[in-house]
Amino acid sequence: MLQIYKNAAITHVSKESLEIRQMELDWYTRNYDAMARQAAMFAGFAFEQITEPVPASTPFLLEMAYICLTALALGFNLCVCMSSTFCVIFGRRLGLFGCGARSVHLAVENMHKAQQFTFLQFLLGLLSYLMAHVFETWIYFRRNVALVLCIPLSVFVLAIIYYVVTIVDQLVLPDDKAVFGHVVAWSRYENLNDLDAEAYRYEKSRPSKCSSAVSGAKDALVGAARATHIGTMEQSKSRRIVEDVEGSSKSQRF
Repeated sequence: MLQIYKNAAITHVSKESLEIRQMELDWYTRNYDAMARQAAMFAGFAFEQITEPVPASTPFLLEMAYICLTALALGFNLCVCMSSTFCVIFGRRLGLFGCGARSVHLAVENMHKAQQFTFLQFLLGLLSYLMAHVFETWIYFRRNVALVLCIPLSVFVLAIIYYVVTIVDQLVLPDDKAVFGHVVAWSRYENLNDLDAEAYRYEKSRPSKCSSAVSGAKDALVGAARATHIGTMEQSKSRRIVEDVEGSSKSQRF
């Protein structure tokens, strides 16, 4: 009975540790979902933009700059969509179906590492998309109209860069100052095996009563047959000795 209460206490401690890590897992999941939705929208715009034919009178360098920026926007946003989708699906799967609490820690740590690179791809895709629109104004409009459109677009691009740098600098917390949900003091209680699987493995490895009885009867029969064979050999050996003695006594008489 005490063993059951001890196991319940250890399981309760491990469960509380997992509830703390679940908050981090949900937070990363929401971040990936937000980036995936925005990146999918920009990828759709970039795909529609890259499929439109460029006028034949467009200068070569301007055309190449426009096409390259649009392709970069499409590629970066698609990478963000795929990375976010894979992290959400396989990260939560690892935390849910993994063995022990270590699988949850591994899922959270890997999602934390992948988030920085995914966010960088999202920013590069956004800037490439905005810069492509700046070059697009010089392709589809006259020079005076393009100049009028290019000035506010450039101002907004610079404003977006400024706000991104400012917000990241003020709100992003470095890893050395952040508090994570991994409780190191409870690490010893996180390497718990599945009790159901362990019990099933024990029952499977232990021989049943019927098989034990059958094997015991088989051993008894084998022992009896071996004893009978030994007895028969001893009897035949005794007969030979008696016959040899009788034959030697008869030869002495004659």
